[in-house]
Amino acid sequence: MVDKIFVLGLPHSRTIDPNKYAEFSSCAFTAEVWNLCRMLTAQGYHVVHLGTEGSNPICAEQVDVVSYQEWNNLYGSRKVTEEYEAFKLDDRHLAHKIKFMGNIEKEIRARCGADYTSIICCPLGQVHKSAVENIPQFAVETGIGYQYPWSKYRVYESYAWYHYTMGAEKQMGDTWYHTVIPCAFDPAAYGPVVPTEKKQNYFVMACRLHDDKGVGIGVSVARALGVPIKLIGQGNASSYLGPGVEYHKPMSGPELRELLRYAKGLFQPTRYIEPFGKVTIDAGISGCPCVVTDFGVFTETIQHGQTGYRCRTWDQFMWAAKNVDKINPYTCHDWCVANYSLDRVGKMYKEYFQSLFDLNAKDGWHTDHPERTQLDWLKMDHSMLGEHK
Repeated sequence: MVDKIFVLGLPHSRTIDPNKYAEFSSCAFTAEVWNLCRMLTAQGYHVVHLGTEGSNPICAEQVDVVSYQEWNNLYGSRKVTEEYEAFKLDDRHLAHKIKFMGNIEKEIRARCGADYTSIICCPLGQVHKSAVENIPQFAVETGIGYQYPWSKYRVYESYAWYHYTMGAEKQMGDTWYHTVIPCAFDPAAYGPVVPTEKKQNYFVMACRLHDDKGVGIGVSVARALGVPIKLIGQGNASSYLGPGVEYHKPMSGPELRELLRYAKGLFQPTRYIEPFGKVTIDAGISGCPCVVTDFGVFTETIQHGQTGYRCRTWDQFMWAAKNVDKINPYTCHDWCVANYSLDRVGKMYKEYFQSLFDLNAKDGWHTDHPERTQLDWLKMDHSMLGEHK
């Protein structure tokens, strides 16, 4: 018997390949849903995606819960560079979401028994809650990088965010089915690495254009060094513009990756606890070193002195930016591919989902698998660090 996994789509988008279409370049959740379907299908699951008509994820079954016309009436006029307001609550959007979630519940009930036999992946937090809270299945919040998660079964994007949330909820333990699985990336969507001697003289910042993302820090350091910096993202760039600063609206994935391939480095000095910071992995796979803050997810994703630098003071940021060419771009690429590829992250989900399916067995948490030959799902690959001399 093949285990069934439901992956919930998003009311504000269609699940289409983010590597081929720029339509949803500003919605990271769309890429997450696409990747979940692809990864879990590759791991042998019977994946059922429920979303807007016109979605075409890699899965066993696509279920249209609202028509393309209904979706298009609300969202079809948006430009590629516009942000999708996933949590907008005016009457039209709210009615759309209520119908979307109600149809999801109906379609899942039609495909499930009355016991806990399937897993439902809920990538959009509170928005998906109403669709699944009354269904007796394993409802799993996947990719938690937001506040106020609600489910009993949780997948966080980083240990930093997992521990932050535990502290905020005043939990001290026994969260056995709260786990950490990072975001996944498709290495085939990236161009070849550009060696250091062929890099161009500019830095990149790609994020929300707000000081909580450290934009002021990145711009100030680049300006102090006389190195141009390209700002890419949503928001008001006016306070950051000036000599050496070039502003771009949000780009499609291929456009951004091409800029990252040739950049000296990426600044991501986020001033709050960053849950994941996907652009740093985009940069790494592109062979672009990162200059970041020394807290949040970056303590997990950026190998200090080998794939980038983690900093806390002006002096450290200045030194890191001046010495970013000491970081080997091939090491950045190899580290990120080995630890954040679709194949590697897919296997992590398979291990976690097996632990949930074990709860259906007679021994539950105590279920033993004597046929097990390895426990590698949490093993990071550091073999490339120090290579490519």
